[in-house]
Amino acid sequence: MASSVLRVPWCFLLLALTGCEPALPEDTTASADSDVELGTSKADIRIANSLTTRELVLNAIAANHDANAALSTSSLESLFDPDVMSPGTGTALINNQLRDPYAQRFMAYLVSCALGEGETLEYLNPFQPSGSQRSEWAGSAGLCPWWRTQAPGEACLRRVTACLLSRNNGLGYRVELSMRGEIHEPDLSIAQPFALDAWTVPLDHVPTTTASVNSAVPCDEQTVGAERNCGWKMHSVGWCPAGQTISVGAGGPAVCPSGTPLGSSGEARMVLRVCRGIAGCDKTDARHVESSQGCVPESTDPSSSTDTDPSVNFTCPVSGGYFTVMTAPWDSDAEGTATVGVSAGVQAPLSERAVYRVREGAFYGNLFGRDALRDDINVTVTLVAGQKDRYTINRPKGRQSKPVFKDLYSCYDPGWVYGRAYATYRVCALPGTEEDCAATVTGPCWSTTPNTPYQCKTQDGSLLSGDGDFEACMDTSNQVWEEPVTVFLNGACDLVDDQHLQLCKRWTEPPPPLETSRGQGKR
Repeated sequence: MASSVLRVPWCFLLLALTGCEPALPEDTTASADSDVELGTSKADIRIANSLTTRELVLNAIAANHDANAALSTSSLESLFDPDVMSPGTGTALINNQLRDPYAQRFMAYLVSCALGEGETLEYLNPFQPSGSQRSEWAGSAGLCPWWRTQAPGEACLRRVTACLLSRNNGLGYRVELSMRGEIHEPDLSIAQPFALDAWTVPLDHVPTTTASVNSAVPCDEQTVGAERNCGWKMHSVGWCPAGQTISVGAGGPAVCPSGTPLGSSGEARMVLRVCRGIAGCDKTDARHVESSQGCVPESTDPSSSTDTDPSVNFTCPVSGGYFTVMTAPWDSDAEGTATVGVSAGVQAPLSERAVYRVREGAFYGNLFGRDALRDDINVTVTLVAGQKDRYTINRPKGRQSKPVFKDLYSCYDPGWVYGRAYATYRVCALPGTEEDCAATVTGPCWSTTPNTPYQCKTQDGSLLSGDGDFEACMDTSNQVWEEPVTVFLNGACDLVDDQHLQLCKRWTEPPPPLETSRGQGKR
């Protein structure tokens, strides 16, 4: 983006909602089996969220006054990196609190929000045996990369807060988000993490689960053919017109055995797979449409030819829909390229803006600092007397009727029919009772109805026209927060379970993608 300013692109519930998570453990023994792995974004802030509400608000670092204060006033390296950390009370406390699995999950998400892709932060994992405790968290979004080596500023803390809050959901679903916002700090040397991607790479995990698509993993041994479930590459996402039969090819004709080739294969024989939705699939997956290894599939010729270049034909659903293209060399040990072509009327490959069209709302505030917590909240980790290496996690007893953090807020897009109910469901672990909530829902972010109050001063920030980011959003005291993150989803019900689908009703559905078809894409 050519700019001197850096851009980092109810009342009561409608339904009686129930809690989505098990009761909190009263004590936890350090375990090497704790799951702290995360998905990461690619070029921009398309990022997965599966940080549960309890992990966000009741972890032993953010929800401990002293640990939170140390974190918000120190560099990450000085607190965690064993080669750099500064001896002191704050460092000792932070590393003690890492015995809480929630704290490790929280820090993994914090680092992925703050540091950029390719960056890592080393730490000592107390769940691992002595002598092999070195572990690392991976960066992804790049909203405050200098936090690694220096104390963060206020704007940095607000951006990371918004990122963390937007990635929280009570169900713990792993759902890809498009996060959009602005940075008004032109003197900072930072990339443009909020810039929208012109080419959306499909998801390599099974939607609403933590499982990876097997086909996206390299093959353990040489394997040939399009039937295999390993060694595939996520290529692109497309949109097909309602009810039409369409064709996708990497050199194969629209109709075998003759016809105009779509796309091309190069350097080696290639195979092609099409899946429904925006995520890749395995051959046995219900989302699998078809896999192709050419018009003469029984051929063992490893080179690209009119017989072996692949193509897939399928009928789009009556409502139209997204589809995913995957490519791979026919021989898993070979290397080749695929330029994918599509038939007329198909939109592919799609941009981030075209794939993530449902504006959910904005998240903002600050969860950092000694005074960020309620005075009566202080999660601690203490050694059980007489029991070596067994620690008790002391969390608040019972449900919390007020948010744990004083300044965490969420507003909702006016497109939701039951906006406040949806937003509360999103940010509360026990939304049916409005208890154990990560944030206060302030109201609609925007309104086109006269004399209806709304929370944000603009619904499309000035640094990039058309990306739909809410900016300058107010809390319940009308204080303006300048670092909100606006979330866009692929589907309105992506973060709602099957029992509460009425909550994700919209007044209108977003229109189908209207991008000019790029026709072919080589990857």
